Amino acid sequence: MILRRIAKGLGLEGVDRLTVWIFAAAIVISSVLRFVVAPQIPLWLDETWTGGIAGQPSWADVIRQTWLDANAPLYYLFMHGWIGLFGQSNISLRAPSLIFGLATPFVPLLIKVDSWRPQDRFALSVMLAVWTQGYVMSQEARCYTLLLLLAAIQTLAFARLMREPSLRRALIWAGLGSLVMATHYQATALGAVQGLIYLAVHRMRAVRTFPALIGYAPGFAVLAWHLPRLLQFARPDVAWYDLVTPDAMVEVVNFITDRWPLLFLPAAGLILAMVQGLSRKAPPPRSTAPAALWLAGLSALIGLVLVVGIGVVRPSFALRYATPFVPGLFLLASLLTGCLTPVFPLARIALMLMVLANSTLWGATSAGKLWRFFTYEAASRDLVATHPTRLVFIWDHPAQQVEDESQYVAAGGFFFRRAGANIPVTAVMVRPGDDPNLKLVAAAREPGAVILWIYDVRVHGTAATGFRPRIPVVDPSFGCHQYGRGRFGVLACSRRFEKGALAP
Repeated sequence: MILRRIAKGLGLEGVDRLTVWIFAAAIVISSVLRFVVAPQIPLWLDETWTGGIAGQPSWADVIRQTWLDANAPLYYLFMHGWIGLFGQSNISLRAPSLIFGLATPFVPLLIKVDSWRPQDRFALSVMLAVWTQGYVMSQEARCYTLLLLLAAIQTLAFARLMREPSLRRALIWAGLGSLVMATHYQATALGAVQGLIYLAVHRMRAVRTFPALIGYAPGFAVLAWHLPRLLQFARPDVAWYDLVTPDAMVEVVNFITDRWPLLFLPAAGLILAMVQGLSRKAPPPRSTAPAALWLAGLSALIGLVLVVGIGVVRPSFALRYATPFVPGLFLLASLLTGCLTPVFPLARIALMLMVLANSTLWGATSAGKLWRFFTYEAASRDLVATHPTRLVFIWDHPAQQVEDESQYVAAGGFFFRRAGANIPVTAVMVRPGDDPNLKLVAAAREPGAVILWIYDVRVHGTAATGFRPRIPVVDPSFGCHQYGRGRFGVLACSRRFEKGALAP
C-alpha cells in the first residue's frame, strides 16, 4: 500500500511489473559495479589535483587555487567542505562522486513532466543507471558525476518549463543552469541552446519570464571572475587538447553509447519514422511523449554538436566534456525508441534489457582490471619512505607557461602532506628549450632532496619529448625509478634509491 501511494505521488502508477523489475535489477547491478569496477586504485593526476586544491588550509586558499586552475569552482568548494568533515583518504575523496552517481538514475522518477509516460521515465532511469562511463566516474575524485546529476535535473526542468512556461519554472531552470555552469564551463552550451529554444518556441510568453534570468547571475558572475585566467589557458600554445577529428567524433559516440548497443533501437525507431513518412498509405508516426521532452533532448544534441564543433577548430574538447549532454541524449534515445512501439510494443523493454546486458557484460570483464597509469601516488609513497628534506616537483606540460608555482606545490606535495611529511616543495617551471634534467638537479642540491617528474609524451610542448630523463647521468648520486608506462612518465629520484640506470 505504501509503495503504491509513493508511486501514485510520483505519477508512476500503472507501470508493468517487468519494467519495475528491470529497473530494480539495473539499480542493484549498477550500484555493485560502482563499488567494484575500480577498487582501491591509486589517485591519478587529476584526482590528486582535486586533493591539492580542495585540501588547502582555508577557504581563501581554496578560492585562490581555484582561480589559478582551469576548472569551474563549485566542485572544489564542495570538496573543501567535505574534506573538513571526512578527511583526505582516497575513499573519502571519491565518496561524493559515488553518491552523486547513485542518485542520478532517480532524477527521472522524481521530476514529473506532464504527459510523460511512467514507462519512458523508467527507461531513461535505467540508461542513466547502467551507463558504463558513469561507473568509472563514480570511482574518481572529479566533478563529472556531480555534473551528470545537475545536468539531468536541468534538462528535465527545461522540459517542465517548455511544457508550461512560468516565472517560477524559469527561475528554477536558470538557477540549475548556474549550478551546471559553475561545475563545468563547457556545459554552458546546454543552457544557452535551451534558452534559444525557449525563446523561439514560446516567444512573448518566454519574454515575460525575463526576470528569471537572475537565476543565471551567479553562474555568469563566476565566469566573469574566472575569464581572465581561462583566456590564458585557451592560448593555442598552452591548450593541451587535440583538435577533434572524424576518428575522435566516433569516439564521442562510443563514449556516450557504450559502443554500439544503445544505438540500435533508437536508430530502428528513426528509420521506421522515415519509412512511414515516405509512405502515402502508412499513417504518420505518433509519439505519446510531449513536444517539451523532444525539445529537451534536442537541446542536448545541439549543445554537444556546438561544443564538439568548436573543438574541430580550436583545441578545447575532451571526451568527458560530453557528460552534461548525456541525460538529454538518453532522453532522445528513449523517445526515438518509443517510435517503434506501434509495431513493437516491447521496444522500451528491449532497450532497457539491451543496455542492462551490455553494462553487466562490460562490468564482468572490466571490474578490477581498470587502471590509471598517470598516477604518482606510489612514487610519492616510496619517496616519503626515504625521509626527504625537500621535494623538487615538475609537471612537464605546456600549461606551465601560464601556471603558478603554488599550483605545483599544492598538487606535487599532496601525498607527502597527507602522509605527515610536511617538507618544503620546490616547483620547477620549464620554458621551451629548457632541459628539465639540469633544472631539477640544480634545484635538488640539498642532500636530502628528492625529485618527482611527471609528463605525457603525447602532449605537445612536453619537454621530456626533446630531453629524455637522464638525471642519474647529470648527477650520479641519484637513483631513479620509473613508475609510469607507455606515454605517461612518472620519474621518482632519490639519493637513497639504487644508483645507476633508470629502474623500470
